[in-house]
Amino acid sequence: MSRSCFLNPGELYFGGGDVRVETLLGPCVAIVLWFPHASKGGICHFQLPGTARSQEPNRELDGRYGVDAWLWLCRQMRLHGLRPEQAQIKLFGGARSISSTDSSLHSDIGAQNIAFVEQLLADQGLKAQAMDLGGEGSRFLRFELASGELWLRRGAPLTVDSGEPS
Repeated sequence: MSRSCFLNPGELYFGGGDVRVETLLGPCVAIVLWFPHASKGGICHFQLPGTARSQEPNRELDGRYGVDAWLWLCRQMRLHGLRPEQAQIKLFGGARSISSTDSSLHSDIGAQNIAFVEQLLADQGLKAQAMDLGGEGSRFLRFELASGELWLRRGAPLTVDSGEPS
């Protein structure tokens, strides 16, 4: 039986073995790395693209931010003798999770996260093997580290009534 691990926003996981990692995404993005030759993988669940790292260079990495989450994944790859170009890379999330007629509730955080992760891969000369980004609603993601298999279930967006008569 697999050991289960649930990633909350800002959490990260890297390893192998009989482990199942699950997470729930809205505007957040998950980067999933699978190294078939090593039967190892990693996943991050970040909320925002960047940080003020330039102002605090000695600060600990914070998985809530895409920049830091990627740096953490790269450190884990090095510790395991792996390189990013060996990975099967898959991207998920970046959706609008609230549907409303009130435009003040619409946020572009998901779009910013998508733009960040696409630029990150382009800058690294990497390509995603698969992706399910943008749109509306939530995504429940399950990643089996023993096999690299992924399972994705989509959920509908929450509907918020602006309270104004139509």
